[in-house]
Amino acid sequence: MANKNLVKRAFSVTANLPSQRKVDATEGAVQLDGAVTAGEPPNRLVEQVAPAPMPTPITAPRTGPGSMLAFMTEQSEVHREVVQLRERVSEFDGAQVAKRIDPAQIVASKWANRDESHFRTPAFARLKDEIASAGGNVQPIKLRPLAGAEPGKPHLEIVYGHRRHRACLELGLPVLALIQNHMGDSELFVEMERENREREDLSAWEQGVMYMRALEQGLFPSAKQLAAAIDRDMSNISRAMALAKLPADVVRAFGSPLNLQFRWATPLKDAHQKDPEGLLQTSRELLARDQKPSPAEVFAILTRKGDGRAAGPGAAIEWKDEEGKRAASLTTDRKSRVTLSFDHAMDEAQRRKLVKLIDAFLGMKS
Repeated sequence: MANKNLVKRAFSVTANLPSQRKVDATEGAVQLDGAVTAGEPPNRLVEQVAPAPMPTPITAPRTGPGSMLAFMTEQSEVHREVVQLRERVSEFDGAQVAKRIDPAQIVASKWANRDESHFRTPAFARLKDEIASAGGNVQPIKLRPLAGAEPGKPHLEIVYGHRRHRACLELGLPVLALIQNHMGDSELFVEMERENREREDLSAWEQGVMYMRALEQGLFPSAKQLAAAIDRDMSNISRAMALAKLPADVVRAFGSPLNLQFRWATPLKDAHQKDPEGLLQTSRELLARDQKPSPAEVFAILTRKGDGRAAGPGAAIEWKDEEGKRAASLTTDRKSRVTLSFDHAMDEAQRRKLVKLIDAFLGMKS
């Protein structure tokens, strides 16, 4: 409305200015500054008339069209600035404001997937040192209101950023956070999983626990739909869940669930299905050792990949011929009973020799 009024005022100024040239088509005359001269025949438009010479003033007054042009130019610049400002403001449409929040008012999500042992790793110690030196977390975490929170109790739930929240909580620093008021469980789960991939990725076992929890609580109707929602390969999800399903004593034998690797999932699953009691017994024996084996050694023992003689119950020893084919094997069950078998026929001389060896071993005659 203001621009329209300015335009009207500009036109009113031009209307009151003295005319320099006026054409009267009816009379066929040209009027210059109030003087009339003979013109062309009536009803014919005069195309060009030379104006009478006039003295040039020292400072020429601005004409109506000039004022209008200057006004329009000025308005065009203002309009362009307004458009640019609107474009810059539009970039912040829907943006969330990060706030400093007391970490004691925040609880871990029920979908939390970090094992407690993670907070004792060198990686977490480095993160904590970085946050301490900066006076707080630079990258905000994300929260949602906690449903059913009681007055005076924690009222915010973590969507993602459990490590940053834990670091700020231990340091006694407020945590920088974004709050999203409306977020369902499925949306929370997807955001948490994808954000973890971009930062300190979860271990294979932690991912498996997370996926199993999502399926058990009905977030997704199937593992296939879960894989599609988080854009993960189905084989990775299956291996992660296989590790998460291992008995607690088997997981403990590795020292920490963080030590379990994706590539160990299938052999450990097969070993568990083949002899679950034997796998548990061996795991407990490994836990009872004073000198703990490395995770790789534990895996070799539990899956009978290493030296069978050191494997204990459930271990297998094989003998192979020159062509690499198995010739004989010795297995031990959970009660330490030994079975010796041969994969080829044995003649009488070989049988008698074997009997003599067993007699010597046992110290008695057959």
